[in-house]
This record gives sequence, structure tokens and C-alpha cells, in this order.
Amino acid sequence: MELRDHPLMTHMGTLSWPPVWTGATKVIERGEIGVLMQVTRRDDTQNRCFLLMKYQNELYMGCLMVDDRSFAKQLFGLLQSYIGYSIREIGDIDLSHTL
Repeated sequence: MELRDHPLMTHMGTLSWPPVWTGATKVIERGEIGVLMQVTRRDDTQNRCFLLMKYQNELYMGCLMVDDRSFAKQLFGLLQSYIGYSIREIGDIDLSHTL
């Protein structure tokens, strides 16, 4: 089960991956584009994290939200270990062990 298709990768019934990417001058709708540069989270009780990615020499921010807080915490740790990887490669990560 790839990250992009994981049943817990949803927020309020809507798929969360990939996030909507917003830049300083434009919005890129959803897409597995760019390279992950940073992952941040306000605290462990939240079900969201913020992703910074670079695409065509521009930086974009995305907010990744999931309903399951435990899964959100696992996801945050996982994403931190994939900084420098393409967003498409991250979508390919096998998460079968979390089912």
C-alpha cells in the first residue's frame, strides 16, 4: 500500500495526498512534483504538518492533514526522513505495515 493510496491518508473524507502547493506568487494545484525541503509541525497533538518543497527553483508550502492523530505523528516522522526526496518518490513509499 503506497502512501498516496493509504486509507488513513484522508481528512474529512477527502484524500490528503498530495497537498495543494502554494507559492509566493502562484498556486499549483495538487501534484507529485518537486523535492521535499522541510517538514514542520506545531505540536504532537495536531493532525497536520506543513511541507516545504522546491519546484523549478521556487519554494511552495503545502499543509498535509489526516484525521487519525496517531497516523499523523507517524507520518511526520517518516516525512522527516525523506527530506531531499522527490514528492513522487514519497508517494511511492510502501506503508503496508501500518494497516
